[in-house]
Amino acid sequence: MSGKSSKSVLATEKSEKGTKDDSKRGSPHSKKTITDSKPQSAEPNEKKLNSPTKRIGVMPRLKRPEPDSVPLLPIDEKFKTRWHIEGIIGKGGYGEIYLAIDMKLAEEVAIKAEPIVRKGQVARRMILEQEVLLKLQGKPHVPLIFGSGHTDKFNYIVLQLLSINLGDIRRISPTRKLSKSTVGRITVQAIAAIRDLHEIGYLHRDIKPANMCFGITPRVSETCFVRCWYLSIQTRHVLMLLDYGLVRRYKDSDGEWRPQRAKAGFRGTQRYVSTRVHRRLEQTPADDMVSLMYTAFELLAGELPWRNLEQSDDIWKIKEAVHFGHIEYFNGMARELFDFSKLVSGLDPMVDPPYATLQTCVKKLYSPKRLSDPYDWEENFKEAILEKTLSTDDSTK
Repeated sequence: MSGKSSKSVLATEKSEKGTKDDSKRGSPHSKKTITDSKPQSAEPNEKKLNSPTKRIGVMPRLKRPEPDSVPLLPIDEKFKTRWHIEGIIGKGGYGEIYLAIDMKLAEEVAIKAEPIVRKGQVARRMILEQEVLLKLQGKPHVPLIFGSGHTDKFNYIVLQLLSINLGDIRRISPTRKLSKSTVGRITVQAIAAIRDLHEIGYLHRDIKPANMCFGITPRVSETCFVRCWYLSIQTRHVLMLLDYGLVRRYKDSDGEWRPQRAKAGFRGTQRYVSTRVHRRLEQTPADDMVSLMYTAFELLAGELPWRNLEQSDDIWKIKEAVHFGHIEYFNGMARELFDFSKLVSGLDPMVDPPYATLQTCVKKLYSPKRLSDPYDWEENFKEAILEKTLSTDDSTK
């Protein structure tokens, strides 16, 4: 990564004091299709990547192709004469994500592809996602775009390669949980990422662990080792917010809120949406923060109390109880988030959240650690294991 990347961690720390994040990894790109960005690193094949993140398994891995499935991009072939497709690293209802080698930049990248026609309708998620990503370029908590375009069958975006998502990281933890210091730092950075999105007038509407990743550490050439080592190693401590396919503009260009609909459709993931979404109310910035609160609870507690429920009304009922302060639904370390949940539950849905205040509330979870200190997956989850042991000991007294 370039030296500018390291400023993102420092900028997020500054935001805890109420200052806006003016950290830039580079000048914001124009809205034109990008085909020739400068590389952040010269990293060859992922199999040769030698970093702490890879050794403990948070690097993305190739998935076996499903029988009888035809991938959108040709595996083990060049795409657009520039990107060599290594394989699929992610797949969902809206498209596929591939690991590729950018032959021009000597850079590992991720290529996200979405069929142009889905279920008989022209898909516009990726078009909207690219628009938002371009507006956010230069902000620290959004992946870089290296290219974009379309074929007669699909749209695609070439993005900075990141770690596996936080949901998968939690699942590889021996305790199926993360420590409070790691969750606190994740939450502080996520608040900054959401704030940056809100400041350009958009709501995310799908905040969850699966849509959050961290940067990965590139290999630094010997010629710039002394100058770049500290800067590059920090990229793995920068949280990235992903998947802007469900965003909605809530502010006009003049900063005024758009008129709200009397009844809105359900948008988001049922496990993480706010009670207002269950009621089909128009989402506002406060609803993104509620989803982040549930995300933090899940990472710290290991699961949400409505995890095994299927009926929306049953899930809604427990969320209402949590909204009114009934934290007993959560066990152990999740009680550390009581003050944060109280603040989030009391947010006025018609006012922009007090981002700096929310960050200050969460900071106590990891103080005196810094955002640049190692996270659980860099230390074999020893802190999460210790916290589980202490919690178990306390419960037997």
